[in-house]
Amino acid sequence: MTTTTTTPTRLAGHLELVCGLDARGQSSLRRQSFCAPAHLSKPHHDAGTLVVNLVNPTAGFLAGDRLRIDVQVERGARLLLTAPSASRMHTMRGADCSDDEARAEVRQSFRVAGGGSLEWWPELLIPQRGARLHQRTSIELETGAELIFLETLAPGRVASGEVFAFDEIRWATDLRRGGRLLVRERFHLNQKNGSLDALRRQFPTAYYASVLVVSPALAALATLAGFDEAWIGVSKLAEGAFALKMLAPDSLTLRRQLAHWRVEIHRQLGRACPSLRR
Repeated sequence: MTTTTTTPTRLAGHLELVCGLDARGQSSLRRQSFCAPAHLSKPHHDAGTLVVNLVNPTAGFLAGDRLRIDVQVERGARLLLTAPSASRMHTMRGADCSDDEARAEVRQSFRVAGGGSLEWWPELLIPQRGARLHQRTSIELETGAELIFLETLAPGRVASGEVFAFDEIRWATDLRRGGRLLVRERFHLNQKNGSLDALRRQFPTAYYASVLVVSPALAALATLAGFDEAWIGVSKLAEGAFALKMLAPDSLTLRRQLAHWRVEIHRQLGRACPSLRR
């Protein structure tokens, strides 16, 4: 009898984009390169912005998968990167694997020149039972650059009874403007270290969102009135730089709140809000 050992297939993908102005003065992709688990839809323009949908053509992230994202926006260009569907982190069985093979890993680098604008507005991150994710994000803004940057976290597949059942989420985010550090966040979330208590305290199935907004045109980020269904806080980081944090009891409330906030942020920036076209 012959025993065959199957080695799991692990993806090592990348996304590289450079957005600049073409001869007509319109934002366009001057460079693009990608491979699974990253794929791009056909870019289009809306409200003076180049809109690009980032798609994962696989079922989601599995143990050992790697994704490297490198995005550069040049002076005067405007880029909106979004996604049509949630990012799913599947159960990762890694007891007999090395630490690197037992988790998914995402490395993100975003650079925006002065006068350039980047909006990063992905869909929900949904970690399933036993999922492990390490994500590191570096954002470098020149003076005069503009940024709207969203991160979200679902508690899991709530309808299937999975609530904060993932093994580990490690997030590291650094944001610099003109070489000055504005944000350094480190999250190490798991069921054993008490890190999930603050999320559960207000809502048993809390959905989390963070929005970083940086613009020389933004003197203040005024709060929305009449929305008491979620916990929302806004902090000023520096002149023209703000952080918005949100906890919602369910995904519908989170989406509704984020949709209102996104329109309001663009309104306060003095321009039309480009459609996500998902």
